[in-house]
Amino acid sequence: MKSRELPEDLKNTVCCLKCRKVGVDAVRKKLPSLSKKYDSCQICKSYAYRYSEMNSSPILFVSVTVMGSLAMTTEYGDFENPVMANLVWTLIMCGVYLNNVSKKKKVRRLLENHMRENVFD
Repeated sequence: MKSRELPEDLKNTVCCLKCRKVGVDAVRKKLPSLSKKYDSCQICKSYAYRYSEMNSSPILFVSVTVMGSLAMTTEYGDFENPVMANLVWTLIMCGVYLNNVSKKKKVRRLLENHMRENVFD
């Protein structure tokens, strides 16, 4: 399937991966410890996504991984313990990055299917 460019209004539409629906009614929630607001689907109460708000830049994740590794190295001082800690940190960050890319692909596929179904109706 050839990937099409998504329209801007579709990129800002709230999608639920659990319900597999586009344009669901969502409640915007704010967690007390974070400044970002999150959408919650009113049908199934799971997390709802907006394609425009999903960030899966490899440069961002590489820079955060490197900065975390450097912070751990300078905190320990010697190079005996940080090798295992850096390995664990790098594996965790790779998992976070792959999870974000996977979610973004799923949302994009859902939006493309919605766009294809509405064009041919």
